[in-house]
Amino acid sequence: MADLHNVELIIPSYNRLPILLNTFKSIRILYPSLKICLGIQGEKSITEYSNELTNDPNLRIELLSVPSLPGTLNHCIHNSKADIILILDDDAIPFFGWAEAHVDAFRNNKNLVFTAGREVRVKKKRTAFSELTRILVEFICGLFISSDKKLNGRIIGWTSRIGLIFGNFDQPGTCNINTPRGCNMAVRRDRFIEIGGFNETFRGNAWGNEADLGIRMAQGSKYGLYIGHALAIHKEVETGGCRDSNKKQGFKDFLYNHNLLIANLGPQAWIGSLPRLAKKAVWLMTK
Repeated sequence: MADLHNVELIIPSYNRLPILLNTFKSIRILYPSLKICLGIQGEKSITEYSNELTNDPNLRIELLSVPSLPGTLNHCIHNSKADIILILDDDAIPFFGWAEAHVDAFRNNKNLVFTAGREVRVKKKRTAFSELTRILVEFICGLFISSDKKLNGRIIGWTSRIGLIFGNFDQPGTCNINTPRGCNMAVRRDRFIEIGGFNETFRGNAWGNEADLGIRMAQGSKYGLYIGHALAIHKEVETGGCRDSNKKQGFKDFLYNHNLLIANLGPQAWIGSLPRLAKKAVWLMTK
């Protein structure tokens, strides 16, 4: 079993302290002595929960007045003394062996810069047509992607040069990736700081923030590892969080974040962005 002495878990949270507290309690059942940092954004006071959060010797709390997912993560990681940083959403619950799976990967490969774990999404909904279309696109793109970046015929955690982003973080197994998913990932702290951390100009829900980090890593020939047995259940709570309640502003942020991501890929990446933008535009008009 992996030694978790030089490991810290960071959980960013905004506007949903009760959910964060429930997640924290669940993790403490699995990992009573794991170092944990709660990056709490926009809250003036946590007095209501102070008794439950301040009596833990392995817990630190960072209160940030301005909500920013990448800014909060950067702040917490820079102030950490751990070698390996685990990152988990405030509505994601890990399974037994989750932390050990991430940490073992770093201990077994000194050049590894980040990992992404398996994510079971409770509210994931796709039509049969949508799923078949995805599989067809993956099959075509997969002809140009090496087998070490695929599992069971699916492309895992990969952003292509034309802007297509493949997730499939629900697959068993292990493979190389260039795109983590922030709800269940880990980084080697010194390499993370060396590359400049997350790009704090991403705004709103910071869509594309993790892909941007992975692409910048890959430009230096540093790739990540997907670990299927580092499993977490992602509840995907619909209220609170960093999403914008103003749908028009949310769409503007989505476009803005796309521009940031494509700046690292090149103008051809707009090709792969068009289906996502079209889907978002339909959502804006119908909700």
